[in-house]
Amino acid sequence: QIFPNVSVTIYPHSVYTLLMFPSEVPGKTRERLSLLMAPGAKKEADAGEQYREKCQKLMDFVVNINDEDVVAIENLQVGLRNARAHDLHGEFLPKYDWPVHRFQNMVLSGLNGNLVNEGIMPQLSDDFALSL
Repeated sequence: QIFPNVSVTIYPHSVYTLLMFPSEVPGKTRERLSLLMAPGAKKEADAGEQYREKCQKLMDFVVNINDEDVVAIENLQVGLRNARAHDLHGEFLPKYDWPVHRFQNMVLSGLNGNLVNEGIMPQLSDDFALSL
């Protein structure tokens, strides 16, 4: 992720970008999803219509994954709103909330005319991958 509202995902055959914008409705976000195919992604044996169908299936897959993420994020927002309504405050943990922590530090560094201090990034563990 570049900023919390810009996501770029790179596959061997394609790149997709997801831009998120605030909407007029509180708690809702507008999105713009673009799929860019690599020039070599089309096989010589694929007819034009067959290639377009493959591209559409890939886009459908990406949209489905994104829609699942939206449901999770919207549920998180409901929980945060309910916690605030009951005057409950959670602890901010950069170890787990590092994308937000990093973005906040990018903004602060930029406002102060400094480069981002990469030392504030958490040291992520590869314990899970090693256990497989």
